[in-house]
Amino acid sequence: MIITIFATKSSTKTSIAVSVAVYLKNLGNDVLLADLDTQASASDWLDYRSENSNLNQIVCVKKNGKNVSRDLIELAAKYDHVVCDCGGKDYLAGRLSLLAADIALIPIFPTNLSLLTLESSLSAVSEAKNFNSKLQAVVVLTGVNSNVLVKDTAEARDLITDMIKEMDYCKLAENCITTRKVWSDITSLGLGITESGHTKAVEQFVGLIKEVI
Repeated sequence: MIITIFATKSSTKTSIAVSVAVYLKNLGNDVLLADLDTQASASDWLDYRSENSNLNQIVCVKKNGKNVSRDLIELAAKYDHVVCDCGGKDYLAGRLSLLAADIALIPIFPTNLSLLTLESSLSAVSEAKNFNSKLQAVVVLTGVNSNVLVKDTAEARDLITDMIKEMDYCKLAENCITTRKVWSDITSLGLGITESGHTKAVEQFVGLIKEVI
């Protein structure tokens, strides 16, 4: 299975991509992380991870250029899961990865500015769907305020639901990712969120992945 973490605006994509790869690896799967971001943030993250021999190590490759979709399909034949981390801008590699992906996971902040970029992400997925019939998309709210009284999340859900109502291959995840300091703490340790020991963050993330996959 090829899982692409895709959005045309940076929204914790690398944190999610690495955490997805780590979670699947720790379940006993053979996992490859494909770093499609020119900033190579995922590769840097895994460099920290390689310093801890007690952790399950994950193979990571950097990919770009016009053959990204072909390369991903070839790699998927060798691994149980290929997780793709795309750049925060509208890079060609990210769009090409959608031509090979089974699932596009689209993280988005529940803010007006971020939601304005969702249309561009959904458009890219829609175009890819014309050539990749198996592609399914899941929008997930991330950076969510833990205060249930804050209305931004509910308003964002309503807006997103309306935006995707004609896209039968796209859904809004019931689970979300709440803003927590632990997400920044795990970076320099090379950990996935499910290795953080933060009970609430782990439960939330596992719920999301089970819903998506």
